[in-house]
This record gives sequence, C-alpha cells and structure tokens, in this order.
Amino acid sequence: MSQTFKGDITNNVVELNLQAGADNIGTPTVAYDGTNNGEISVQVMGDVDEFSGFQTAGSAIKGLVIGTSCTTIGNSAFYFCSGLTGSLTIGNSVTSIGSYAFGFCVGFNGSLTIGNSVTSIESYAFSGCSGFNGSLTIPNSVTSIGSYAFSSCSGLTGSLTIPDSVTSIGDYAFGSCNSLTGDLVIPNSVTSIGMYAFSNCVGFDGSLTIGNSVTSIGSYAFYACVNFTSVNILATTAPTISSSAFYNMILVSPAEIHVPVGATGYAASYDGLTVVYDL
Repeated sequence: MSQTFKGDITNNVVELNLQAGADNIGTPTVAYDGTNNGEISVQVMGDVDEFSGFQTAGSAIKGLVIGTSCTTIGNSAFYFCSGLTGSLTIGNSVTSIGSYAFGFCVGFNGSLTIGNSVTSIESYAFSGCSGFNGSLTIPNSVTSIGSYAFSSCSGLTGSLTIPDSVTSIGDYAFGSCNSLTGDLVIPNSVTSIGMYAFSNCVGFDGSLTIGNSVTSIGSYAFYACVNFTSVNILATTAPTISSSAFYNMILVSPAEIHVPVGATGYAASYDGLTVVYDL
C-alpha cells in the first residue's frame, strides 16, 4: 500500500511517496508502519536545505526526482543515500550544488546530467559516486569546480567536457576518475589546477591541452596519467608548475610535453618524457 507524506523543510515543501513500513528518516518525520521493510521514493518539490535529514535514510531511499521548483541542493542533502539507483538529472532550475550533496551515493548506475543554471559545484558534491556511466559535461554556467567534486567517480566511461566558464579546478576534483577517455582540454578560462586534480585518470588516451590563462598547476595534478599522447601547455605568461605535477606520467609515443619558456618550478626529470620549450 502506498502512502504520501508532505512535510516542510525551511519553508520549502518536500513530497515523499512511501510504501507502508518506511522507518523514520529524520527530517521530515515519516509515519512508521512495521508491516513491511519499505522503500522510499523522494520527489523534491522545493529547495533541499543542508543537512536536510534525507542523508539519514541511507539505503532506504530508492528513487529521486528533482522537481523544477528546486533551485538549491544544500550541503550533505543526500549524503550517503546509498540506495539511489538509475540516472540523476539535475534540472535547469538548480543554481548551486552544495558540499557532499550526493557524496558517496554509490548506488547510481546511469548517467549524470547537470543543468545549465548551476554556477558552482562544491567540494565532494559527487565524490565516491562510483556507479555513474557515460560522458560528463560540465555546463557552461559553472565557474568553479570544488575540491574532490567528482573524485572516485570511476564508472564514467566517456569524455569530459569542461566549458570556458570555469576558472578554477580544485584539489582532487577528478582524482581517480580512471575510466574517462579521449582528449582532455583545460579551457583558456582556467587559471589554476589544484593538487591531484586529475591524478590516476588513467583512461584518457588522447592529448592533454592546458589553456593560455593557467598560472599554476598543483602538485601531482596529473599523477599517473599513463595514456596521454602529448601534453601542450599554451600559457601566454609562464606559469608556476609544481615539480611533481606530471609525476609518473607515461606518454604514448611521441612522448612530448610542451612547456612555456620561463615556467617556474617544473622539473624535467621524468623518465621517458621529451620536454619541448615553446615561446
């Protein structure tokens, strides 16, 4: 038997469609019926504030639909909701995705679509969501990608598209996204690439191009990226490149890394890499 519960989260309505037997999941409180073990499907009808209470449901939540009235997804909103399956679509009404919003939601086994109104993806927003598959496109409304935002999203098997709107890529942002393939283009808008940002992304098998505005590349940013065919840093002003930025990188022949003349901090001491200094 199905039940419907309507509750209030900081003056925003959330509608829960419940099977009888759902346990109390925190805020909002749902009716308890001990006759069945219960599975919860959630339809978000308004904003989800941080620490909304959904995260305490753990694996009990089995479905999630984010409605068009939702504009923000707060910190830890669905943190560790490990029972969520299928694809996740974040619609064009959403403008921000908070820290840990979907962190360690390991049950997703479909695609991830992020709407074109999101301006920031905060730290750990999708960290540990290992089941997502297909390509990942960051919409051209996003200006910053936080630390660990997509770390260990190891199921993503297609290309990664980062738009010209992004100015910074945080530490470990895509660390261990090891099945992403093809070329990787860091657009001209990006000025900083954090530590370990793409470490252990072993699936990329085309060229790596870093745009002309980059001023800093952090430690181990491309650690153990072993299948790139070439690296081209197009910075017009010599950037600061950590001496370990390309540590353990093995490039497919021709193993050339193009570094701007005057780049500071970079140590051309990696076995098998030919360093070409460009004007």
